Amino acid sequence: MSLVETNHFTQTAERLNMTQPGVSQHIKKLEAQIGKPLLSRYGKKFELTVAGEHLYKYGLQQAQSELLAIVADDDINSGCCSLACSGSIAMKLYPKLLDLQQVFPKLSIHIEAAPNSTIIERVKTNLSDIGIITQQVNDPLFIQEQLGEDALCLVLPAQAESDWQGLLALGFINHPDGHHYASQLLEKNFPDRFTAMDQIPHSGYINQLSQILLPVSMGLGFTVIPKSSLNACPYPDRIQSAAIDTPIKETIYLITKKHRVLPRRYQLIKNLLSNQWH
Repeated sequence: MSLVETNHFTQTAERLNMTQPGVSQHIKKLEAQIGKPLLSRYGKKFELTVAGEHLYKYGLQQAQSELLAIVADDDINSGCCSLACSGSIAMKLYPKLLDLQQVFPKLSIHIEAAPNSTIIERVKTNLSDIGIITQQVNDPLFIQEQLGEDALCLVLPAQAESDWQGLLALGFINHPDGHHYASQLLEKNFPDRFTAMDQIPHSGYINQLSQILLPVSMGLGFTVIPKSSLNACPYPDRIQSAAIDTPIKETIYLITKKHRVLPRRYQLIKNLLSNQWH
């Protein structure tokens, strides 16, 4: 088909990243399989034989049929669903999404855990079809829907003191959204002490939020995470969520590209998400 479209052996070879003799060899193999010549050669040019014309038309029909099948395939219960969200939200959502996949086994769930800026960029460049973020995005490229709220928790070892000096003595266990969460909570609850995260000693960092409470449970530091992540802690008796004077809640937003129509299967995902923060 490429040879017919270019009408040139060398251009066909370049298009297909082949050698010119390789193109000729493939034509000969096709002719051997069919049992008839496909090309009538004269000099460096050629014309299609009747068999060649039939084969080319057949190829066009097959390509068109496959394309139509792909375009028309919009089964609400099957296909890939890709979303990007923070690690804490992934911890909350992934089990529910897997439950959905068990009900509809032809769904394929793809989650990318990332900070807000990366989530926004992934949706913008079509690497993820939907994103869940905790800050408003002022970009006309996106549709932004509010899903709900999640409280931020100041989490310490079970017997630790939660005053300012106690926090400094412990040190901060950071994670990909750690500074974003902690700066909001500490600024409101320690307004006379907190100025910036770099003034607080850091005693660790981990990019897997599912493990962030392990060093806290071992007395190695404190951290700030959403309540939904705290609820998944496997050792609640070794940590505490400190009482704070000013509760901090983050608004959860769903973002999609305004002019990108998503397959119908994403309605299943959106229905699930709308029930998670209400």
